[in-house]
Amino acid sequence: MHAHAVAVPRAASGTRPAAIAIAAATVVSTVFVALDHSGGGTTPPEILAGIARLALLKEVVHGVAIASVCAYAFGYTVLARELGFERPAVLAGLLAYLFGCGALIGATLLDGFVTPHVAIDAAQAAPARVAFAFDLVHYLNIVLNDLSRFGWTAQALAAAAWSLLLVGRSGTRLAGWIGLLSSALMVALMTTSSIRMDMPTLLGVLVAQLLWNLTAAVLLWRGNGVPVRIPAMAG
Repeated sequence: MHAHAVAVPRAASGTRPAAIAIAAATVVSTVFVALDHSGGGTTPPEILAGIARLALLKEVVHGVAIASVCAYAFGYTVLARELGFERPAVLAGLLAYLFGCGALIGATLLDGFVTPHVAIDAAQAAPARVAFAFDLVHYLNIVLNDLSRFGWTAQALAAAAWSLLLVGRSGTRLAGWIGLLSSALMVALMTTSSIRMDMPTLLGVLVAQLLWNLTAAVLLWRGNGVPVRIPAMAG
């Protein structure tokens, strides 16, 4: 009796849960992002009051966003495993992606939890405290924009690293080109946007991420089209 290698589909190695995680996170996060909106107002007290009124909605929307980032981290860790942790580009891409996830979670915590709580705390406060809270919310918004920019750029670079490997495989070449296109669009948006990213920039990010996430989910569902070698016993 001796061991030899047997080819099995990638899906049998556990890639489909990762595919479901990425696809579900993409759909759910897109729906919940659409629910988020501004509280309105023109003066600092009105703006802060509007943010405070939306505190529960923001907590739910951004809580879902954090869960989605965690689902993406799981899904893309599986994709990196399938591409091969022994490849430097794959491992570097995974580290960049996970750093990006950390930055995005930080931005989400600031936007969905810290900012509304600052606004609530400033309710019925003295004018000087309201003015301070308004300035604080303004600068928190700048910080969360920078965190988002860093996170999306890091994830785009990770996708580019993985896509370069996919382009070199006959069964995944189209997916690789989609990943490179998505990454190029993301980097271009991040490098040309202002400190406060406007709606066209955010929509561009949404489209670029949607393309790559759904492509990656399909790859993982199909098992990436590359067999896994596992040991088997033969007489």
